[in-house]
Amino acid sequence: MSGLKIAALYGIKPHTLGFCGPQEKSASRLILSYLSGKKISGKKIRKIFEKFEGAYSYYKLIAKANKIKDPFDERVVMAYWIGNSLLDKVSTRKLREMIIRKFSRPGLLSKKLAKEKAEKIPKGAKPHHSFHVLVIGSVTHRVKLQGKLLDFCRVSWGKITKIDPRKGRIKVKYRPLTIGKKYRLGKTKEKYITWNKDLLPNLKIGQYISFHWNQAVQILIKKDLANIQKYTKKTLDCF
Repeated sequence: MSGLKIAALYGIKPHTLGFCGPQEKSASRLILSYLSGKKISGKKIRKIFEKFEGAYSYYKLIAKANKIKDPFDERVVMAYWIGNSLLDKVSTRKLREMIIRKFSRPGLLSKKLAKEKAEKIPKGAKPHHSFHVLVIGSVTHRVKLQGKLLDFCRVSWGKITKIDPRKGRIKVKYRPLTIGKKYRLGKTKEKYITWNKDLLPNLKIGQYISFHWNQAVQILIKKDLANIQKYTKKTLDCF
């Protein structure tokens, strides 16, 4: 699967909610058309995802640290959303510098706030999506990430226990985020999440999947499951 398609799969739900990316409704229609297999110019889709202020900055940071030319390279996009060894090449110093340089401008964070957030980044933090959600938070001010919304926004993983195609939903076993003095993963529970069978066909009970904003996104192979668990733990260990 191409990196651009992976970016689209993870980006479409928060985009339709109005939290990320360009705010024109035409952008959502283009992304959905692209994901459904219609012939849409790759350049058009790239331009849309270059306007995802948070994710695109991380793609560029990860790509540069690993000497990869294309920020939408599949390995780079997977590193951000799921996690892989590319994240280990990004130094804490470069991560802090990126937060200040890319997120402090009109419409995003003030220079002072960006610096404060950057200074609080602990050594060893990785530029994973869970890091952005739990450590940095929203930079667009379109959503206030707190309480249950933190768990909705982070990319979670779960084991499919029931498939309900009529209602377009599946039931998964997963560990929710618990919020106290520290962020941790709680005891396993079950819940229903939405499922677009056109975007994610051929699901089977027992498979592990990722989900974002309560929408099923991607089937996770063993390596992907290990990576998302590993890099989510690295983020939680920051607290």
